[in-house]
Amino acid sequence: MIKKREIAVRILTALTLVGLLVAPLWGQIGPGTGNIKLGPLEVHPYLGLTETYSSNVYLNYRGLPSKSDYITTATPGILLVLPLQRHSLKAEYRADANWFSTFSETNYTNQRVGGALDLDFPMGLTFHLSDYFSDAEIPRKGPEIQGLSGPTDPFRALPYQANDLNARLKYRFVDRWALEGRYNYYDYDYKNNFDDTGSYYRNLYGGAIYYRFTPKIDALLDYNYSEVKYKTSSFNDNKNQAAYLGLSFDPTSKLRGYFKLGYAQKDYDQDLPARNNSFSTFSTLIDLVYQLSKYNEFKFTGYRAPEEDVDTNAPLVNTYAILGYRHVLSWNEKVSLTANIGYGTKKFEAPTLDSDGTIKTRDDKQWWAGVGIGYAMQSWLTFGLNYTYINNDSNFVSYNYQENKVWFNAVLAF
Repeated sequence: MIKKREIAVRILTALTLVGLLVAPLWGQIGPGTGNIKLGPLEVHPYLGLTETYSSNVYLNYRGLPSKSDYITTATPGILLVLPLQRHSLKAEYRADANWFSTFSETNYTNQRVGGALDLDFPMGLTFHLSDYFSDAEIPRKGPEIQGLSGPTDPFRALPYQANDLNARLKYRFVDRWALEGRYNYYDYDYKNNFDDTGSYYRNLYGGAIYYRFTPKIDALLDYNYSEVKYKTSSFNDNKNQAAYLGLSFDPTSKLRGYFKLGYAQKDYDQDLPARNNSFSTFSTLIDLVYQLSKYNEFKFTGYRAPEEDVDTNAPLVNTYAILGYRHVLSWNEKVSLTANIGYGTKKFEAPTLDSDGTIKTRDDKQWWAGVGIGYAMQSWLTFGLNYTYINNDSNFVSYNYQENKVWFNAVLAF
């Protein structure tokens, strides 16, 4: 295994020196736009190779001292697309294999497989159905402790399987109006019985009404209702509602994406002492990209909604905003520069146990910033160099940390 890792690192280093730098922070490893075909079937294979340095791989969990390491990540995948006149059928597989140089016990691999059916009928009717299955794990939060394993290991990895099924039906009529209905089933299941208190499934039902008042802008009214059921801890079962007013921008316009403002509410089926068993909050969902010019692009993401903590199942309100900028060099359009900055908070609605033995209500404030440079040597070959800094200021010992991260990557995508 060590020899294979050393070879991978040398290949990546050579590619980075030749290509000079990175796929931008804007992009993610994934399929390209190549023209490989088997009859009508489009084949889009891709492979990413990333070398990361982290100054704090375990994020000071439970007050651990900062421990640095190098992580090599291989990301193979393939996307198959079958066009069917106005319709399409897709299937995809992706894996992320992570190898740690020093803390090899933290090595882990995530896999995802699934597909989607998109139907586009005459007279404005569209239908989307997708189902993706994940076999993955939340990686270790600390090094191994001799003599401790399974449920007694406080830093253990949490392997899980998840299934994400989505269906959406949309009908546009009389040019300006559209109706949409949607359904999501999400099943999250830990593999080990002793982690099962965090296993749950969710049924979500929703819909939206759109009114197009310009050729590229829709006003919308959006509503979602969901029920969350835990498999072994029914006292955490809850119901959620969220309603939004907003705007949706056409993908071909200079400003594209959506902007939604509204209200969200979480209600637990059973009351627990000290927990806020029913609460509501202002909520927002924003994902906007503004193409200022051919060479300059801004991206803004904003989010505020109730959630549940993956470690403790405790309810919280998660809020964050991220502003990003991308510049393509006019004298060499193969080179792009990126920068982003963000700030977020996590306000918990129930007290939990910290690693120092105190019971209190967690409150996190996090800010981060990053820069990157990308070089597209070919349409199918890109290189990247990126840096990010994260500061998570928490009143809990287990979640108070700072991290510097630098990573290089090379991506082949057809």
